[in-house]
Amino acid sequence: MGIVTHAYDSHGIRARFTGRTAHTGPTPMEARQNALIAAARWLVAVDDLGWAEAAQDGKATAASLRAWPNRAGILSDFAEAVCDVRHPDPAAARVMRETMRRSLHAAAAHAGCTATIEDEWSWGGAIFDADLTELCRRHAAPYRWRDIASQAGHDAYHLSAHCPTAMIFTPCRNGITHNHEESCDPDDLAPGLAVLLNAVVERAVVA
Repeated sequence: MGIVTHAYDSHGIRARFTGRTAHTGPTPMEARQNALIAAARWLVAVDDLGWAEAAQDGKATAASLRAWPNRAGILSDFAEAVCDVRHPDPAAARVMRETMRRSLHAAAAHAGCTATIEDEWSWGGAIFDADLTELCRRHAAPYRWRDIASQAGHDAYHLSAHCPTAMIFTPCRNGITHNHEESCDPDDLAPGLAVLLNAVVERAVVA
């Protein structure tokens, strides 16, 4: 199992691209303001950023895209896209965030559109309670375990802003999650449940 010590620094953006609808037939290439193309260019730029940082375990994700009117024969005047970046080094994550922002406006300008950031979020760092984390380590001693950094978003991140929080990971088969093939064997879950139970009971007695 994994005793989570901290989270990768992560930054996300939901952006809106504004262009102009027009018929695809008579509208020359130089006169087009296709918001769908602006958003698509940003998604590709963010994906390229992830590959540039992959050797250092950095990740960048083009997560979603929607456009309007999203019809054949019509240029889109609206698009919305969501991207995020993650890195184990907080300084590198901040650089990736700024690169993601710059590429947003560059992609919009290339397509003759404008871009606005509609929402932005960040999380990560050493957010878990040191005493609770050590408590989990002690109860994990009879099992195979290691310290681990979380690379995904979890409700525990938000809880940690309001109360002492710790997190335990149990393995999924082949490391697959958020997929219909995700599978956890009972024998892999049992040690994590035991650590959780024993840590909660000890904490309750101390409290």
